[in-house]
Parts: sequence; C-alpha cells; structure tokens
Amino acid sequence: MFRHKTQVTIRFSDTDMLGHVNNANYLSYMEQGRVSYFNEVLPGLVDWSKEGIILARAEINYKVPLFLEDQLWVYLTVDHISSRSFNIRYRLVKQLSEGEMLAAEGNTLMVCYDYAKQSSMAMPETWRKAIEAYEKEE
Repeated sequence: MFRHKTQVTIRFSDTDMLGHVNNANYLSYMEQGRVSYFNEVLPGLVDWSKEGIILARAEINYKVPLFLEDQLWVYLTVDHISSRSFNIRYRLVKQLSEGEMLAAEGNTLMVCYDYAKQSSMAMPETWRKAIEAYEKEE
C-alpha cells in the first residue's frame, strides 16, 4: 500500500533541549518524502517554473517521539485523486533492531497550481496517469 519509501536523516537542529524532535519538523520530513516521490513518479513531467503542486492542508497524528539517533523512514502513497488535487498519506517509521515502530502518520492535500495565473489548475492527464500507474505497480 505504501510503495514509496524515503530515508530521512534527523539533524541535531531538529531536536529540543530534551532531545525530542520538534513537532514542526515532522512536516519537513513529510516534505522530503513528497519531493522524493515527485522526483521518482513525475520526472520531466512538471515545469516547476510555470506550474506545480502546492500544499493546501496538512494533518499529523503523533504516535511516539523521535530522537536524534533514530533511523527514520517516510512511507507515502497517493490515495485519492480529483480533477485539481490529490491526497497523500504518510507513515513516519522508526527503524528498530526488532522491526519498525510507527512514529506518526499524516495526510496532505496537494493542489495543482498555475503560477502565471496564481490559481489552481486541472491536473494534467500525464501527471494523473503517472501517479496512477506508479500506485498500481507491485
């Protein structure tokens, strides 16, 4: 279900005085996963200087704290596509010697955007087909 996987390095600056990763950094980790996904799934299909995909809404459910020494992976999948937007689901997972532990899960609503017009735009069919094909692969 979550085909795409990106390893994220937790930086010292991501942590607070107690060594916990600050909650705001989870959004950055999701962003790193999302950029990796777009680079893999939409290579050469988006002219980022003219059009793009912008974040409209983000939601995170925190499960366990993250720390500097944690090995972190961001899993994601696109689970819904509409005419101008799509939803991405995320799982932020700590790698442990005995397996994995869910640290957080979230969703972002992504909107296709025309920078010249400064407005949302219909999702190009090439983007839709590329995302759907990637999500159906096993």
